Amino acid sequence: MPPSDLPLRRLPRRLAGVLFALLLVACAPEPAPDDAPADATVVAAPDRTAMAAQPVGDLEAVALELGSRLDADGRVAEVQERFRPSDTVQVSLITVGSAPTARLRVEWRDAEGRVLASDEQSIAPTGPAVHRFSRAVEGGWPPGRYAVEVHLDAASAGVREFDVR
Repeated sequence: MPPSDLPLRRLPRRLAGVLFALLLVACAPEPAPDDAPADATVVAAPDRTAMAAQPVGDLEAVALELGSRLDADGRVAEVQERFRPSDTVQVSLITVGSAPTARLRVEWRDAEGRVLASDEQSIAPTGPAVHRFSRAVEGGWPPGRYAVEVHLDAASAGVREFDVR
């Protein structure tokens, strides 16, 4: 077999590993985070649109989901990109691997890329885990386009855009 075919032969094993890790995440409980909303701040931020797995030690972000409600395991129950002004936007970041300590930061942005609010939490995962953030706006979200970016330590772990109508 030519050497260029070797990575393709390993792909099913890698996919199976990721699927197995996600299955473990669905069964692994995590304590509920403090969901108290932070005061809004406005800071210029770069625009990023792709999910990028970023390792910290052997900790890796594998999925970023948005929805309006969480399931019993803390994951977004139904992924969505469109919300009502009265909705609480739920974010779940799924990680695999472990780290003695890591910092998650979520930035909530408007259509111009300004950071409206940010939330942080320290984590010390020892295997697959779900990390949750949520944001509601008193009086409702103004209609428009928004984005959520999650940082795993200093690196972006992904961006998801959403609309409020």
